[in-house]
Amino acid sequence: MLICAGALIESSGQIHRPGHLRMDREIITQIGTSLNSQVGEEVLHLPDLTLAPGWINLHAHLELASLFRELMPGKDFPFWLKQVLARLPGLNSETRRESIQRSAQDALRTGTTSIVSITSDLHAMAGLSSTAARVWWALEFMDIQSQPEVSATVERAMAWLSRNPANPWHLALSPHAPYTASPKLYQEILTSCSIHKIPFTTHLAESPEETSLLAGNETSFCDILPKEPPRTDFGKSQSPVAWCQTNQTLPEDAILAHGNELQPSDLPYLKERKVTLVHCPTSHEWFGRKSFPFQLLQNNGIPVSLGTDSPASSPNLPLDLRQEVRLFRQKYSHVSPHEAWQMITTIPARALGCESNLGNLQDGCWADWVGWRVPLDQDPYSAILESQDPAELTCVAGKITRHEKI
Repeated sequence: MLICAGALIESSGQIHRPGHLRMDREIITQIGTSLNSQVGEEVLHLPDLTLAPGWINLHAHLELASLFRELMPGKDFPFWLKQVLARLPGLNSETRRESIQRSAQDALRTGTTSIVSITSDLHAMAGLSSTAARVWWALEFMDIQSQPEVSATVERAMAWLSRNPANPWHLALSPHAPYTASPKLYQEILTSCSIHKIPFTTHLAESPEETSLLAGNETSFCDILPKEPPRTDFGKSQSPVAWCQTNQTLPEDAILAHGNELQPSDLPYLKERKVTLVHCPTSHEWFGRKSFPFQLLQNNGIPVSLGTDSPASSPNLPLDLRQEVRLFRQKYSHVSPHEAWQMITTIPARALGCESNLGNLQDGCWADWVGWRVPLDQDPYSAILESQDPAELTCVAGKITRHEKI
């Protein structure tokens, strides 16, 4: 199939006017400005649209959309977490499936074609037949109540994926956080990620209460975490990153969500581990966090991506990455639209180990692209990121969807 558009963003900084894209099912086979149709080839003419790589949301909770506006930030993070834990039993598998499907559809309409979704309910996954966007199911594990069967769970999930080969679904693993997952559990998950060659992600340095707890201080976490058996690893680390270093719980290329409480002494280890940080601006503001240490990370060469987090802790119900970019650039005005674009395309693609598949529109990439109706004579990065309208067309794994404005 040949798509002939008014413009095309091939890669970061490389723009074609006009822009032509040829794809064979789910793979892009050719990019250019003057491609000719082949005998019998279907041609789609989009002279008013700009084709761009689909965006990548590196941290979301698709299953929690039903908690939108149900919770309050409260006086501290454990207060909010206690509210979530109280409501989780009421979120049955059907409710979670509806949330997943609605959130994926909303995200796709706003330009996101790939999502890393933290997933705590395998039963909700089992009832899904499809999702609008490409999804990495990041299976979440905790061992505060009982010891999870990591290997068995991973095997079941991989068997489920093999039964759904037509869907653009992938697997990742996620120990929740240092205060809910022991060093032993982290290491077991780390080993499983290495064996199966799948991404590793975790929440880290999200709140001051987490830092205080790991340093051995009394915090309001003590009201919601079990006291038995006692955690012997608490009280030995001055930061969550130091806890990871002491207990050897981070693999190379780990994806770390939040990182709000990082310290300068954490940076050498994070750089050694080649981590990617995921900052979620609307959630960060909703909680009233202190300033995100973006400049510290940037100065030390640690890549930062942008995510949406959960509708349970953000006003961004449609998981629109443009909202995250706009809020981020309000606080860090020196970041150009082009640089912000990389934070939702090439940087997360590298974090997933998919730099040859996602983040660009080039020969051999997956056919995940978005068609935007923006002025063709303007800078496409700024025009698209500032647009309030939904995408006109999206394509995930070669499947084209047209989105109508109402």
